[in-house]
Amino acid sequence: MYFIIGDIHGCASKLTKLYNKISPRITSEDHLIFLGDYIDRGEDSYAVLEILYRISLCHRTHFLTGNHEKMLFDYISGKEDPGMYHLNGGGKTIDSYKKALGSFHIPEEHRTILFNRNYYYETDSFFAVHAGVDPCYGENYSLTSPYDMVWIREKFYNSDYCFKKTIIFAHTPTQYFKVRLGEVYTDYKRNIIGIDTAAVYGGKLTCLVWPKMQFIQS
Repeated sequence: MYFIIGDIHGCASKLTKLYNKISPRITSEDHLIFLGDYIDRGEDSYAVLEILYRISLCHRTHFLTGNHEKMLFDYISGKEDPGMYHLNGGGKTIDSYKKALGSFHIPEEHRTILFNRNYYYETDSFFAVHAGVDPCYGENYSLTSPYDMVWIREKFYNSDYCFKKTIIFAHTPTQYFKVRLGEVYTDYKRNIIGIDTAAVYGGKLTCLVWPKMQFIQS
């Protein structure tokens, strides 16, 4: 089975609560897939990375890149406007590392999660990605640019294209699809599932158990 988890955004307590619910069900044959945006906006980005690192020591775990990981990388590389990074919640991440370590620096075990440049995870039945895919490539999902895989919105989810494999994505909080705060977004016509259930905005942190199509929340 696959346990696929949406945007965490520094919500360490919700990550812990969700992991405690799913961990008894995870076997050595199962995979955990995290869809990115582990950091920013929430208060405990450092703690989230510590938890994710410990989880990675226990399970077959795959960490995908989100737009906030890309922004952090660009920020520390001098490619991102510091003001823009702070505007997008990066100040919370910087503060959490300063509080934990005394200064802002990212340990190597955290870097392997944050900056691994894994943009998607694909099987015969689903394609997991942070933001979505470009419909113009049809079933060749992996041809979508890394930029679009972490940033795309309307071009993906407003398209009339019906994907053969289920596209499992996060990035866009599901209330934008006119569902209630904390609810999963499922579009069977286009075969897409949105699991960013706005944990950092007062919603839930969601795990999709595939192929059971079961949703477990914090």
